[in-house]
Formats: sequence, structure tokens, C-alpha cells
Amino acid sequence: MNSKPLRILHLNASSSGGAFVAAQRLNDALNGLDGVHSEHWVFDGGEGDFHLWADSWIKKKWAFGLHALEKLDFLRFEASKTIRFAFSHGKTGVNISNWQVVKDADVIHLHWINKGFVSLNGLEKLLGLGKKVVWTCHDMWPFTGGCYHPRGCENFHRNCGDCQYLKHSNADDLSSQVFAAKKRIFSASAQQLQFVTPSVWLKNQADQSGVVYDLLKGRSNSSIPEIQVIPNPIDTDYFKPFESKEEGRDTGEINPFVLMFAAANLGNPAKGFAEFKMVCNGLVDIGYKNIKALVVGENRLPNGELGLNCAVEELGFISDAKQMREAYWKADVYITTSHEENLPTTIMESLSCGLPVAAFSVGGIPEMITSSGDGQTGWLAEKLHVEPLIEGIASYIQMGSDERKNLKLASRKSALAKYSSVSIAQHYLDLYQGDSIPPSQV
Repeated sequence: MNSKPLRILHLNASSSGGAFVAAQRLNDALNGLDGVHSEHWVFDGGEGDFHLWADSWIKKKWAFGLHALEKLDFLRFEASKTIRFAFSHGKTGVNISNWQVVKDADVIHLHWINKGFVSLNGLEKLLGLGKKVVWTCHDMWPFTGGCYHPRGCENFHRNCGDCQYLKHSNADDLSSQVFAAKKRIFSASAQQLQFVTPSVWLKNQADQSGVVYDLLKGRSNSSIPEIQVIPNPIDTDYFKPFESKEEGRDTGEINPFVLMFAAANLGNPAKGFAEFKMVCNGLVDIGYKNIKALVVGENRLPNGELGLNCAVEELGFISDAKQMREAYWKADVYITTSHEENLPTTIMESLSCGLPVAAFSVGGIPEMITSSGDGQTGWLAEKLHVEPLIEGIASYIQMGSDERKNLKLASRKSALAKYSSVSIAQHYLDLYQGDSIPPSQV
């Protein structure tokens, strides 16, 4: 007689963004394992191979209204409109604890739940069901007083307060109140709530949070693992090298050397398009005229001016995996000059396609790129320091085809070892079933 499958429910606020992509890939991989039934439910967004809550005109209006209501309420607190979408006080949401699919699940797996989806009050009701809850932290919001990235602030180590995002900051400001609410809610659910981070860097940040300290202190069962590090998965069979791509660009007389950059919004300064431009123009200035910029993302730059002194191909915003893979296949190097990151999906995908990466050494990125030695997969530089990236890419352009091939092979090998969706799904299944996974094994 067959036993009932383990029912996993993944929850996401939106059908776009890195958290959604990671959850969808994990959901698909889990359904390929024996004894598992996994579902992915999304609050609002476009249609796809997942369950959409806002599947009618009325529900879509409701979802939009909840997000708008949260942001309208936050107007009285925000320091400026530039940080409006960098902070969430978690005051609006739907009550998902009464959803039948939630009641039927054995494990609830939270991903990104903001944007008016799950409020702090709703989270407390969800945890009150007594089910095991796994929460993959795709940013720092779960263990701060409301910000997604603290931008150098360390107040979340204690009780938050004196928040740089707030107009009237003080020791008992909104961030302190949100922080206190999280401590109370999480501590009461210490025996069932399991945090996961995709990078060691993010785990180190979480370990310093007063929220996490109180959570772990409240555990009487020592068999429950602490924060686990499990990278986000990718389909390494899909994101693979384009085998027929021309090898070698020694003369540079025919094909340009292609530098790829991707961001949801090119106009967001934190995503680093200004520094990408400096890399491209810097290479042109030192004599590499036959280069081309392949730019992915919505162009919200002032007047739409890219300011690049080389050939350019703009692809706009891409949400389709096939289009992204084709973009990687066109490129020679992927560049991310973002100022703040966790574990970028684009780096995983580009490495899996055999594409070396040049990046600033921020967040979890140094865990992803080997910048020297036999297994080199790219180049790293301190944040805002573009010269080492220019030098690294210039050296790659000058390499012979065999040397470049070694970097491509090392990039592919690294992705297979770290990010295969099948192995990541098995790690999560072990966690759902209660097995501890030391971060060093992932």
C-alpha cells in the first residue's frame, strides 16, 4: 500500500522576480521526486504553470488595492519617495490560513510574501496552524524592521529603530515596532519555523539579527537545524552552452566581443548600469573598439539615453527563459555591477551557459565566482571599482581560444556542482522531512 505523498505548498506574492523563478524551479524539481506533491501559489501576476490567486478582475483589483493601501499608509512614515518600495511594514494582506490548499499542506514554504500578500498578522495566523513552515529569505526583510536591504545599517542586530528609511526616526519608530512584532511572532513559533538563505553571506547577516537570535533561543528541541544555506536552483539541462557557437575571437575583425548586462530597471542606481557603462566605455578608451553591449531590462534612464560608446543591442525587459538563454548565447561575458545582491539568478544562469562573469564583490556574489586559479570563472572587484573588471575583461579578450575555452568549461562545471535543480530539491526534501543539512554540504 502506497503512503500519502508529502504535500508542499510554495507561496509567492508575484509571478515575476528572482524569488518567483527560484520557487517555480524548485516546485518543478520537487515534483520529479518520488513521494512528493508540490504546488506553487502566486498572489498576483500573469498566468503560467502555477496557481494564481488573483485569477479574476475583482481579485486583481483587490490585490492591487492591498499593495496600494500599504504604500499609501507608508507615505506618512517614509523619509523620501526614493525608498518607497525599499521598505514594507507588513500591515496589509489576505488571510491565507483559511485557504483549503494551506490546510491540506504538510509543509508551507514561503518565498517572497510582501506587496500586500501576507501581513504580519496573517503570518501569525499561518504559523498558528502548527504546520512546519520553511521560509527562504530572498532578501533581508524577514529579519529586519521592514527594509529589504539595510544599506550599511546594523540596527537590526539589536531592535532596529533610528531607521534611515523613516522621516521621523527614533528608538521607538516604525522599524522598531515591526521588529518587535517579528520577534514575538517568530519566537512563539520557534519549534516549527525554519529559515533558509541561498548564500552564506545572507546567513551571516541573519545570524546577527535580534529576530533570529530570539527565534533560536526559543527552541527547546536541539534537533531542529539552525538557518540552512541552500542555493536557489536552476535547470542546468536548459541553461547550457550553445555548442555550435563560434570558438575564438582572436582577430576581432568580424564578430564583436559581446558584454551582457541585465536588470529589471536600468534606471535603478543600485543595479549599477552607470558602472556597466564605465566598463564598456573604459574598454573602448584603451583600444577595444570592436565590442558590443547587450542590454536587458526596462529602460527608465533619463531620456532613455544609455551613453555607451560602442555598438548596442537593447532587448528590453525579458521574463521568458528562452529569450534569456538566447541572450546568454549571444554574449561573451556577463557583467553585473549591482551595488547590493544576495545570490543573483542571472549569474547562475550565465555560468551554466558557460559564460564567465565580471562583478562587484557584494553580498553572496563572491561565493559564486572564482576569480583566479585553474577553476577561474570570472573577475571580482570591490564595489564601484571598475578598473579591475576592465583589466580582467581585457585580458580575456586577449586570450587564445584554448584559454577562453577553459574559463567557459570551468563556469559550466561550477554551475553544475552548485545549482542543479535536482540536487537542490533533494536538499530541501531532506529539510522538509527533518534532516539537518550542514551548509558545507550544499
